[in-house]
Amino acid sequence: MDLGSCCRLISSKDSSSVYKHIINGSGDAFCGLNTEEKAKIMQWVQYSFKMQEKKIPIDRFAEEINNFLATKTFMVGNSITLADLAVALAIHSYLGTLHITPEIQWELSSLVRWYSLIQSSNSWTQPQIEFFRRPIYC
Repeated sequence: MDLGSCCRLISSKDSSSVYKHIINGSGDAFCGLNTEEKAKIMQWVQYSFKMQEKKIPIDRFAEEINNFLATKTFMVGNSITLADLAVALAIHSYLGTLHITPEIQWELSSLVRWYSLIQSSNSWTQPQIEFFRRPIYC
């Protein structure tokens, strides 16, 4: 399954279809390469759905994701998975409406780094969010 198809699947918010796809995905890096990765992906997808249903405050969600990503490049494993897409789609509207100052970008630096990586992928279907670039010092 390509990245665009995964985005559409997550955007459908049909949790049973998403879970079925994760469980049945064999050898597909988007769905996890083993049982442990599949379980972690399902947990992140569930968590992102709870945030979208407003069961978790978005600012707390963003802070938790930022802290989690402080030592990681992706949510699960070493490449983009459905977990990354689910969380990125869940947080997209928050980042789009947030007036991102350099201070906020610094506070959420791990989240911003990760989100920039996800949205730079070729099949990302959401509008791009611009972040401040660090000045280059000589």
